[in-house]
Amino acid sequence: MNKNLYFIIISTVFYGCETEKNDIAKYINDCPPCDVMASEGMETTHSQIEWPALNTNELMKINSLTQVVYENSIESVWGPADWWMEPQNDPWSNYSHWGEDYVVPEHNFDECVNDELRWMCGYSYVLELPDNYNNALSYPLIIFLHGGFEQSNLGIAWYHDKLRSRFYMDESSPYIYAAPIKLEVDWSAKKIKDVIEDIKSNVNIDENRIYLTGLSMGGRGTFIVASELPDYFAAIMPLSPHHQPYSYVPLAESISHIPIWMSHGNIDYVSSYGLALEMFNALTSFGANVIFRTEYEIGHWGWEDIYSDSLVMNWLLSIEKAQ
Repeated sequence: MNKNLYFIIISTVFYGCETEKNDIAKYINDCPPCDVMASEGMETTHSQIEWPALNTNELMKINSLTQVVYENSIESVWGPADWWMEPQNDPWSNYSHWGEDYVVPEHNFDECVNDELRWMCGYSYVLELPDNYNNALSYPLIIFLHGGFEQSNLGIAWYHDKLRSRFYMDESSPYIYAAPIKLEVDWSAKKIKDVIEDIKSNVNIDENRIYLTGLSMGGRGTFIVASELPDYFAAIMPLSPHHQPYSYVPLAESISHIPIWMSHGNIDYVSSYGLALEMFNALTSFGANVIFRTEYEIGHWGWEDIYSDSLVMNWLLSIEKAQ
């Protein structure tokens, strides 16, 4: 099936006609907290806010795309969400501190702003440079897509503090780590593209070594984003990809040219192990270079062990994009 037609059908079935262009225009007229229109199609929308000074001593927080409104954003199919409106949960803080060290941002929103529409805006993200970063050198880039979390910044803290700290890095082969924060149901390829281009405009990235990984909703997001950005990634690593709100198996052909390392717990009752296995079989049928590792007697967990595994991470980082 044509991929564009597939997404039109999915939008109609799962999201309903209410999210068609007229209704997106209505959302924008309702005044979301971002007002710079994203470029058309998949053209890059450039940074709207100057970056902070580069810092290798702590996790950096980048809000340079949060002023951009994306017409192709899709509201959650599981009901409205507004967890980010609680001051201690606001993901647009200028600082990467979570929990007790969290710093509440000061917004200058217009009076008309409906903050419940913030899911339409560009991603805020964190960035970590390797020690002794040298802008004269080019570095691999790993983009991490988080899964769902409880409606508090403690969930963000787990992903961007605890889990991030488990990512294996060989000191002789360092990389740059970036992790956006999403508010909508599924990850947006257009928003991720703008994040990547934003990073490339400010630090020196090896364009042949850009990698995408994620877990749960971020695992399915890895499939979705890679399918719409088929020429961006050297390899992808989806972990425990979630099966809802629609199947990702029809995306197999569009990503079959990208090396893939995927895993899933065989007793995972949150995300479907069976659908992940079906995806592996579909990828194999298209001749993909794909590794599928079953985590036996593992449920919806175990990602720290995978990201801290030198063999897995070295496999990912060893692959360069085909020319």
